[in-house]
Amino acid sequence: MCKEEQEEVWLIDSSCSLHMTGKLEYLRDFRPIYNGGHVTFGNKANGIIRGYRVLTKGRFSIQKVTYIEGLKHNLMSVCQLCKAGHRFEFDSEYCYIMTNDRNTCLIKSKAEGTMYPFDVSLVTAKPQLCFLSKAVSEVSWLWHRKLAHFNFRYINNLVTDELVCGLPILKYSNDTLCPACEYGKQNKGSHPIVKSIT
Repeated sequence: MCKEEQEEVWLIDSSCSLHMTGKLEYLRDFRPIYNGGHVTFGNKANGIIRGYRVLTKGRFSIQKVTYIEGLKHNLMSVCQLCKAGHRFEFDSEYCYIMTNDRNTCLIKSKAEGTMYPFDVSLVTAKPQLCFLSKAVSEVSWLWHRKLAHFNFRYINNLVTDELVCGLPILKYSNDTLCPACEYGKQNKGSHPIVKSIT
């Protein structure tokens, strides 16, 4: 496998605790970290954690990917995806990354030797909401108000269909009713008919 092909390939790794890459250009909305620590490579060398953000390749996105200076391979953490609610199944030929209910297979990775690589550049689907981190309540309500009290389902459509720039790639949800929306949708009662006195 040539160097260019290796750069496109992500290895599914059950021993790494974070999604990691050494290619900063893969990450959108990068957030630097100062004194973020380091990770130790297999050859005992250290790589400095410089920050994290969203892995984006075409219309495919995964949250919380860490940029490690000097890392030569791209690693996809089994642990991090399991904590996000995904399920893994391995056999001698394939690794399957599925939704927790096993109804949807998100990625099917064919084994090569002892590794399960997958090529992100071949994934052309829209970013799945199940792959996205859930926005905290304050962030969901902030964008609801910024977008003129837009429906949360439609906000998520903006994310998955990439219809706007600058909207954080998160799954937006509401746990309570918006008082302003509730008030705005109330029907006004009709005025009582006043009989004229003659």
